[in-house]
Formats: sequence, structure tokens, C-alpha cells
Amino acid sequence: MLLASLLLPLAFAPPEGDLAAVQEIFDESCTLCHDASDDMLNLEDPSALVGRPSTTGMALIEPGKPNESYLYLKMVAAEGIEGESMPMGDDPLPVEQLSVVQSWIASLPPAEDAPPAGEGTDEAGEAAPAPAGEAGEGMPVPPADTPIVPPKRKPKQPFFGSHQINLQTTTTLGKKTISFRIHHRFGLVGTPGDRNYLGMANGAVMSMGAEYGIIDGLDVLARWTTARLGWELGLKYVPIRQEEGMPLSFGVYASGEALTTTTSSSANRFTGNFQVMLSRLWFERWSTQLTVNYSALTNHAPSVSVDIDDDGVADAVTDDRGTLNLGLASTLWLGKKRKHGIDLEYQLPIPSDVFYYNGGNANPNGSKVGSWALGWSARTGLHVFQVFVTNTRNIHTNLVAPGGDTKNPFSPFGEFFFGFNITRKWKL
Repeated sequence: MLLASLLLPLAFAPPEGDLAAVQEIFDESCTLCHDASDDMLNLEDPSALVGRPSTTGMALIEPGKPNESYLYLKMVAAEGIEGESMPMGDDPLPVEQLSVVQSWIASLPPAEDAPPAGEGTDEAGEAAPAPAGEAGEGMPVPPADTPIVPPKRKPKQPFFGSHQINLQTTTTLGKKTISFRIHHRFGLVGTPGDRNYLGMANGAVMSMGAEYGIIDGLDVLARWTTARLGWELGLKYVPIRQEEGMPLSFGVYASGEALTTTTSSSANRFTGNFQVMLSRLWFERWSTQLTVNYSALTNHAPSVSVDIDDDGVADAVTDDRGTLNLGLASTLWLGKKRKHGIDLEYQLPIPSDVFYYNGGNANPNGSKVGSWALGWSARTGLHVFQVFVTNTRNIHTNLVAPGGDTKNPFSPFGEFFFGFNITRKWKL
């Protein structure tokens, strides 16, 4: 029995050089991004990468030589690799899986045109290291017998993406990374019996935009929404980042917005926002963020109030007040790999006549519940997908401010919307 218990694990262990086991690893962790549509790195067919040069000049897979295969070196976070180790944005693969990939590469027969003994070998006949510039711009090549050292776990940013649901977060894209975002809000859900199919048959609001990481911690954003045909151009700077060893993350976001509908539909056509963010990831499971956001000129109705002059004539005037909000964002990460999360967002307008809030003077007794959203998110590779329910239909920073354009907050339970956000990133 003792002998059987020792030999049984070996019977079910993948054989050395098992391509099927390697493919299973790649399918689980890599092919969502590196599939057949990737001309450079199609991990649905790793055999086709044998001998193919990487962007550094080193072969992606050098048959028989894992430590001279750039694909493997990226997976073990070897010294000198370009960019971050793989999988991008995720923890490194466990040593057991790295060993399977290593064994498969080591089992591949050398290329037929390999240099004969004495050419490219040292005096003992062993393969000599590639000259500087041939194996990755002088990248050091580990000796062939180097054991697998578990790569360090990648530091986590506080949130999945650069947005929670509506609020900006302290998460940034990173240098030379571009992101495309689609935000969508269905129509008012209504009451039971309404033929609006939970709001999907009503008019929808959507936003499309792109972000670009100029340097680590500095992103620029441009997006457009169907609500009042608004454009937003923003800049986010996060100089203090928890993922770099600080106790928390601190950042600011500033943006300008232009509403391009006709003047008969929108007053205060040029507005702006400023947001301060303070966040922390707790136990790698729970993310929290406090924000203070000021949005200027948040009442966009073309005739928002009247002013009685000395002759008793009522003249239409615009309301030039802004809205000051306190915000909370939180995510609870779920699952062994923390690829799913429960998301919460809340914004509370400061009730002061100095600011525009609660529908302004036209609705002084309206609801003070604030702007909220609750949903679920999933991160797979370079994608983030969110679905949620919220009591605010708009998306862009100024338009979503409680008490602003949509006269949020609504009544506590009577009016809400379903929505989703989709994000896709590319490393340039």
C-alpha cells in the first residue's frame, strides 16, 4: 500500500514534454488575449512558435532550451525582459505549471540547422550563450540547469479598472497602454406590468471612449455620450500608488466637458470637474476608495430660474452653481484568482445653497438618498465586464453628479436603471 501511494501520483502526472498539458495551461491563462487573431503570439498553436523570433530578437521557443526561449522567460519574470511578466496583470503561474512548460520546451528536438560542435559551443562542447544583441539585446541568458524560482506575486492595484461604475478610481493603465470603454444604461425600469421589458424597450444612454497611459500613474481620457451629446476630456494623475509599496493610493482627476446640443436644450454648455481620490486594497480582497468631487455648472436647463427686475419683469437667468459630492467606491474580490467582484458606488451631494443640489430651488423637499450603483464585475485577461443596477441614468462626470443634469437623486425605490460597462486594454 505504501509503494502504491508513492507511485500513484506519478501515474497521473503529465509526461515530460506533454504538449496537451501545455495547451491546457495556455487555454486557461493565456489564449483569451493570445489566440489565432494575434499574428505575433498565437498560443492556441504553441508549436508554430518554435524558432520564431520575438520582438527582442530572441526566439519565442528555442527547441531544447527553455532558458533561451523568450516565451518561457516572460512567464518566469526573468531579468531583462521587456514589459511585465505574463500573464499580464495577473499572478504568475504556479511552479507546477511552469515546470510543465519548461519540460515541453526541453523535450523539443534541436533545429536541424543548429551549429555543429565547435561552432557556437565552448571548449567543452556545450552550447555557448548567445552574443549580446542576438538573444534579446544583451539580455542575460540563465544557465541551462537553473531551477525554477517562483516569480514574485505581482502587486495589485486597488480596483479592477480605471472606473468603478461612474466614479474614477486610483487604478491607472500603465505606460503605453490604451483602453477602449463602452458604458451603457438602459431606460427606466418602471413598475410591474409596464411593457418596457425592464427598461430595455425604453431609450438608452451610452458612452464610448478611450484612455491612454502616458507614463505609469498618468492617464488621459476622451469620451462621448448620447446624453446632451456631451464630450469629456480628462487627465488622471496618481503620484502615490499602493502597488509600489505605499500604504495607500492617492490621485486626482480633472476634466472639461462640452455639451454640443442646441442652446435651446442646454445651458452652461462648457463645464468642468475636479476629483480627489484616496484608496486602499485590504488583504488583497477588499478595495475601498473615498472621493471628493466638485462638478461646475451642473444645472443645464436652458431657463432654470427667473429674476424679477425693478420693473417687476421676470427675466430668465441661468444657474451658475456647481455640485459638491462625497463619494464611496468599494469592491469585494471573489474566487481563488480574484477575477470576480461585487461593486458598490455611492455619491452624496452636500446640501448647501452655495451648491446646486437636490434639483435646486425648484425641488427643495426632494429625495436626499444620493446617487448609488450596485453590481458585479469580472476580469478576464485584458477585459473587464460589469453589470449593475443604479438610480442614475447618465454616465459622464458632470452629468452624473447628484442634483445636477438629471435632478438626481431620485426617490429611494421607485426609479432605477440596469446597465453594463465593457473595457478592453492593449499594451502598445
